[in-house]
Amino acid sequence: MAATAAAALLPLTAACSSGAQGTAERDVAPQQSATEEAPAEEPVEEKAPDTELMVGDGFRYKDGVLLTVTGISKLTAADFGEFDLKPGADKTGFRVLLDVTNDSKKPLDLDTWGVSAQGATTGGQTEFVSTEKGSKQMTGRLAPGKKGSFTFEYALAKKDGAEVVFTMTRVDASVDLLAEDPHWTGTIK
Repeated sequence: MAATAAAALLPLTAACSSGAQGTAERDVAPQQSATEEAPAEEPVEEKAPDTELMVGDGFRYKDGVLLTVTGISKLTAADFGEFDLKPGADKTGFRVLLDVTNDSKKPLDLDTWGVSAQGATTGGQTEFVSTEKGSKQMTGRLAPGKKGSFTFEYALAKKDGAEVVFTMTRVDASVDLLAEDPHWTGTIK
């Protein structure tokens, strides 16, 4: 009986989901001017989904909110104070740098977002670390037309490599909760 009810809800769930949160904004080469000769046609490469991004790429939600992961940097012992939560000796501490630009028409509640980071080389779960030096927590509200820069600090086991996948999950009335969240992949530098 439960399987029948779940099967009956599947078409309804699919009909309510547009499948897209927004679009990727990638750094691309400038457009060719009209006076330049067009290059020979090259085979068309399959495009990655709009939610699979690299560090430096932006993701713009349909309401105009733009997220850009600007870097993933290694934390050093000098970044941690006496009372900070430090990574173990077998872990690499790192910081994800994120810019949020509110190009929507209403204030953006920053407390409704979820974040996660995972190892991308061989997998691996991360753990949160904390450091006050250089940290900028993502809390409060961001007014329309304003930009904020924020950080998220983690540790990843050294055996899991230096590649990281960072995911942002937006949970508010402006988004399709069933659509894929944007993911950024980059190297801890």
